[in-house]
Amino acid sequence: MIDFRIIERLSSRFASPAIAKAYYRSEPLPGLTGLTAQQLVDAGRGDEVLEFIDAVDAGIYA
Repeated sequence: MIDFRIIERLSSRFASPAIAKAYYRSEPLPGLTGLTAQQLVDAGRGDEVLEFIDAVDAGIYA
């Protein structure tokens, strides 16, 4: 399942939405048990992914 809120938030970081979707599906997120955004969304943890993205923007996970 794709959470389009996350894809929208990620799209500004990548050259295209397709690259953002690839990141969403394949890149483990540090601090979130090494799961990908998609795995977290599938487990009902999409809000945690959004919080992670906000923390990166704030420089917490720089």
